[in-house]
This record gives sequence, structure tokens and C-alpha cells, in this order.
Amino acid sequence: MGKERSEKEKVGGGEHNKRNMFVSCVVMNSCAAELKLALTALLVLCSIATLFQILPSRFAISASDLRFCISRITTTTTTTTTTTSIAPLNSSSSTTSIAPLNSSTTASLTPSPPSAQKEQVAANGAIKRGFNPYGSAAYNFITMGAYRGGSDTFAIIGLASKPLLLYSKPTYQCEWVPESSSASNSTFSTVSYRILPDWGYGRVYTVVVVNCTFSEAVNGENSGGKLFLEASTSGGGDKNFNITDRFEVLNESPGDLNMTLFSSKPKYDYLYCGSPLYGGLSPQRVREWIAYHVRLFGERSHFVIHDAGGVHEEVLEVLKPWMELGYVTLQDIKEQERFDGYYHNQFMVVNDCLHRYKFAAKWMFFFDVDEYIYLPPKNTIKSVLDSLSDYTQFTFEQMPMSSKLCLSADYGRYYRKWGLEKLVYRDVKRGVRKRPEIRNPAAQCLCKRSAHVPELRRKNNS
Repeated sequence: MGKERSEKEKVGGGEHNKRNMFVSCVVMNSCAAELKLALTALLVLCSIATLFQILPSRFAISASDLRFCISRITTTTTTTTTTTSIAPLNSSSSTTSIAPLNSSTTASLTPSPPSAQKEQVAANGAIKRGFNPYGSAAYNFITMGAYRGGSDTFAIIGLASKPLLLYSKPTYQCEWVPESSSASNSTFSTVSYRILPDWGYGRVYTVVVVNCTFSEAVNGENSGGKLFLEASTSGGGDKNFNITDRFEVLNESPGDLNMTLFSSKPKYDYLYCGSPLYGGLSPQRVREWIAYHVRLFGERSHFVIHDAGGVHEEVLEVLKPWMELGYVTLQDIKEQERFDGYYHNQFMVVNDCLHRYKFAAKWMFFFDVDEYIYLPPKNTIKSVLDSLSDYTQFTFEQMPMSSKLCLSADYGRYYRKWGLEKLVYRDVKRGVRKRPEIRNPAAQCLCKRSAHVPELRRKNNS
């Protein structure tokens, strides 16, 4: 029985092996067919890729052509308030409009890039060369803030291309568009002028304060509206064209305008506008500085701190208690580092602070966190400023402190004193002489309700 079973198993095993071989052959034949198809498709693709490599450049498909084809198929519904127009300098109207990528205008209305100029032989035998512009080196205008100066005047603070302002004559004009459709049509400012407060210190960008004044009050009914700024290059960059950008800078919702702000008593007596803070600041020194000046200015004071990367976690822990008490407002301005301006765009920051808060305080202070206001004995900040109430602005002299000299009376107690207490004022005056003036936008300057930051001067003993 065992022998017969083993013989049957051999016979059965042989038949099973034959079936496996048959299935394997079928699978191999099927795979071979699919493999041939895949190899054929790969060969066709490689041939097409090789053909594109040897075609002339005029048959090549560029990225702009692909974007144009795709934009013909798809349209977006997102709208934007920024528009750019290009007009010849000898024309009063725009002839060509360039729509932004997220504009609702279809791509069929977008003009194609200008054809490249090629060398030509003129009638006199000279070879006329072609010059083809591409791209843009700098933005026309970068806004930081826009604020009312009254019922009919506004100030827009931002950055603009320094070469454009230095070697050309760009123009700016404001337009007010009412919110309600039943209101009167839009009006343009009658007086528009620019202020350049950084005295040529700019780099790729320089600071611009645009002042726009209308012939009458705008949004007098408090029905809302929008303020637009038109920035024109006036041939700067390309003398054949006047490129104008129109964009929204201020939006007033219905009921938001509070006209009593311009005539009521200010909320604060003293407001500090700080320069951009950057680098590795010492938390202890910041603690000393803020505590000293809060005590000096009193309860009706406020401090606006601008963080350009210097308010790290330890410094923030120092400022938080003062923020919770309502003495400090911290503004994150690190985004301005994208735009290459002078000294962390300090001139733009302090001018923005001035126009943002000028109706909120009687006096505004501009100096740095490594500087202290010192009052002689028997004087208070109120008595000093009351004696100067007839002035809108004044500067005061700087007295350097020595970091090497110490009072002998403090010997053995240095570790218990703050850095301010360890420093000694050093009188460096030697007779009557004319001292040089160092221009600095955030110098020891007090401005009382000024329309803009004029020339601020800082006297430094040397």
C-alpha cells in the first residue's frame, strides 16, 4: 500500500509540475508582450526628447508660452486693487495695461512681451544695435502706513527706489473713492508732494513721505471710502514710458472716522517712538531703561517699541509686564528687512510712528535705548517742557557716559547697582568751540504735533 501510494504521488507530482510549467509559460508570454509595449513607448518618448534638442530655438516652447497657454484655459475670479499702466511720455492716456497674475482680466487681454530688437543696418551704413529690457530691479513704492492729518489731508509713509528719486522726477497723486454708490464721484488731491527724510542715506530703497491735501473734506458724512495712491515714474527707468501704479493705501469703513481725535485732549502727555531694535540686546539693560523712563515720564506716558529682530525671548519677558500694564506697545517690523534700506529702514519706522500717534500725545520723544534723558536737580520733565510750550520741536545736547570711570563712593557695592548707576557723566567741554553736527533721524528730538519729521539734528561732543 505504501509503495502504491508513493508511485501515485510521483505520478500526481509530475502532472502538477507540468501544470505549473504551463502557467509559468503563459505568464512569461503575457509579461513579454507588456514589456515590449513599455519599451516601445519609452523609445518613442526618447526620440521626441532628442528631436526637441536639435530643433531650432524658434520652435522651442518657453515658460512664458506655457503660462500663456494655461491662462487661456483657466481664468481666476480673485480681484486686486493694484493696477499698472504704461503710457508713452508724450501721451496723456494709458495705451497698454498690465494685469497682475491674480487679476480677473483674462489673459487674452494681457499684452504679449515686446518683440526683441535685433541689429539692423541703417541707410547711412551704421549698425543699429538693439537693447532689450527684462524684469524690474526695484519696486516703485512700498507702503508701511497711511494716516489722516485732518479732514482733508493724508500722509503715506513708505519706501521707493532710490535711483528713481535721485535721478528722475517721479510724481504722486491721491484719489479718494467714496464707499457708497450714491455718494459723489471720486476726487483727486489738489496738492501732493513728497518728503525725503533720510538725507540721502538710502540704499536700494529710500524713505518717502507723501502728503496729499484735498480741496475739501473727504468722508465728511462718515459713510466710508478708500484712499488710492498713484505713483508715476515719469520716465525714470525707461524714458519712453511713464509707468503708473495705482493701489489702495487706506480703507475707512462707514462710521469709523472720529473727527474729535484732531481737536480733543491727547490720551498721553509723552509718547516714545523707538528706533528698530536688532542684535543681541541685554535683557537687564532693557529692564533698566524701561523702568527708568516710565518713572521719569509718569503714568500718562506710552512707549512704542519696534522689533527688527532684537526682541528675543528674554527681552520679551522683560517687556511683557509693561505691555500688560498698558505702558508698552510692541510692533513686529522684521518684514521690512526684505527691502534694502538704511539702518533697518529706521527713517521709515520713526516717521510712521510720528504720523500714527501724533494726535495721541502732547510731546513725542525720539531717541535710542542706549540713551537716557537726564534732568538737573530740582527739575521735572513737566517743568522743562512747560517752559518750551511755545515751540513745536527742539533738540537737546548729548553728554557721553564713561564705561571705565567709577565713583569711589560705590566701591564694594558695584554688584548691587544697575548699569546706569555705575556710569559717570563725563564733561568733555573745553572752552568755547563749534562742535560738529551729526544728522540722525532718531536723535534726541522732541516733536509736538508736527506735520512731518523735519531735519533732526543731534549734537555730539567729540
